[in-house]
Amino acid sequence: MPKIITARCQNCGKESQVEWTRESTCPACRSGKFLPVVSIDRPQRQARRQVAGATSGIPIGAVIAALLLIAGVAALFFSVKSTKRPTEFYYTPTLICTNFDCQHLFKKKLSTRNVYPHLSCPLCKQQTAYRAVRCRNCGEVFPLIQQQDENPTIGLICPNCESIDIDFDSTAVPLEGEGEE
Repeated sequence: MPKIITARCQNCGKESQVEWTRESTCPACRSGKFLPVVSIDRPQRQARRQVAGATSGIPIGAVIAALLLIAGVAALFFSVKSTKRPTEFYYTPTLICTNFDCQHLFKKKLSTRNVYPHLSCPLCKQQTAYRAVRCRNCGEVFPLIQQQDENPTIGLICPNCESIDIDFDSTAVPLEGEGEE
C-alpha cells in the first residue's frame, strides 16, 4: 500500500499530496523534478538538541523571571525591615532650672515623641528644669510648669507684669549673651 506524502515540483513550486514513487511527475507541469518534502518530527528535533549539549530544557525566560521574583522579595523584605523603626524628630528648646540657688538657662535636644514635665539641670543635677517661655510685653523669662494632665497655657500670665501675651516658642528664648548685638 503506497503512502501519501507531500511532494514539491522544483520547476513550478507546486506542492501536492500524492502517492509518490521515483517515476512520479508534477501534476501541473509534468516535470520529472517532483520530489518529496522532507519534514522532521518534533520529538526528533528535541532529542537532537539535547544530544548536542543544550541546557536542561527550562526556558531562559522562566529562569530570568524566577531570579527577578527572588530579587523583588529580597528587596521588599529589607525595605520593610528597615522601616520598622519610627522616625525620630527633635527640637532644641531653652530650659530653665527652677532651683532657687541655680536659675540656670540652657538648651537641650529633646525628642518630640516624649513629654518632658521636668528634666535634669546640667548645673545643679536636680530634676527641676522646665521649658522656658518669655513674656512679649516685658521680656521676662520664666518656666512653663505643667500640673498633671492640664494644659499649662490656659490662664498663664507673666509673673513680672501680669501680661497674658506669652511667647510659647521656647526655641526662641535667648540664652544670656545670645541675640545681643
